[in-house]
Amino acid sequence: MTRPVRAGAGHDGRFREAIGLSAALLPAVREVAVDALARGVGEPLPTNTHYLTQFGIGAGTMQRALASLEGGGALRTVSRGHLGRFITELDVGKTWNIAGLQPIRLLLPPRGPVEIDVLSAELAEQLSALGMPHTEHHERGGTRRVRDVQEGRADLAVVSAGVAALALSAGPRPPHRTLDGGTYYGESRLVLVHRAGPLPGGPLRIGIDVESPDHAALTRAEFPSSDGHEYLPCPFPMVPAAVLRGEIDAGIWHVTRTIIPLDLAGLATAPMRTDAARTVWAERSPAVLLGWSGRPELTAPLAAMDLSGIAGLQRAALDQDFDGEV
Repeated sequence: MTRPVRAGAGHDGRFREAIGLSAALLPAVREVAVDALARGVGEPLPTNTHYLTQFGIGAGTMQRALASLEGGGALRTVSRGHLGRFITELDVGKTWNIAGLQPIRLLLPPRGPVEIDVLSAELAEQLSALGMPHTEHHERGGTRRVRDVQEGRADLAVVSAGVAALALSAGPRPPHRTLDGGTYYGESRLVLVHRAGPLPGGPLRIGIDVESPDHAALTRAEFPSSDGHEYLPCPFPMVPAAVLRGEIDAGIWHVTRTIIPLDLAGLATAPMRTDAARTVWAERSPAVLLGWSGRPELTAPLAAMDLSGIAGLQRAALDQDFDGEV
């Protein structure tokens, strides 16, 4: 069995130099580091036999690798006889950097919605606080971000709970973490967009983003086809423009900062009206950090980030945001 190559970024060499870690010992250090990060405090490391049979690394080498990590303050372990060696302390950033693991490739939604902007900034701040090297990229479409993570083009993607549920239901569950409700779609931030004035009655032409599981589910819940509504393909962010051009009568939109307020463009917004749509929102509104299964070491940084205050930060930002009000 061979795990993915985990070559380190150049600047991480200072950690290895500080503890006198040789290049020859680095492969063993990486294997111990990956297992420690994947398992976490309170869990046992694999046995020496495991490292020998799986990676051809002898017991003496493994002991020196573990001593290097402990000497660098990355982790602490305790032997419990035949039960094995258990992790008692783990500094996520030091462990990652001493082992020279690759930076985390973080894939984020497009900028614009206030709650997404706050979430993106807080994730970057938390990773930096842990000492985790990372890169940030933005890509439209939750299913695209999931596909990029599943195929190893990114390490960690931010998606809604609705999109994450589809990925987590198929095959082994990758490293992931679910945040509080409303951290991806804030309360009252999914709205109906239509031309100024009351929403027309009778069957309507409704925009639906068939590539977005969330938008499709919300649309069908708010505008059921049994009421005679006609669904027309429309990308989620383009709903206001499609209404303005007369291509659709209405559609659901995630409120985003706009240069021109919608009311000045002759558009109006309204909350979703049906209990079914509000239920769909509640199920899908949490943000989920979804990791690549090829990097089990993501488990520890996901757990170590202090993300408990994100919902409060988002509410404060929404209270102060006027450009995005509709």
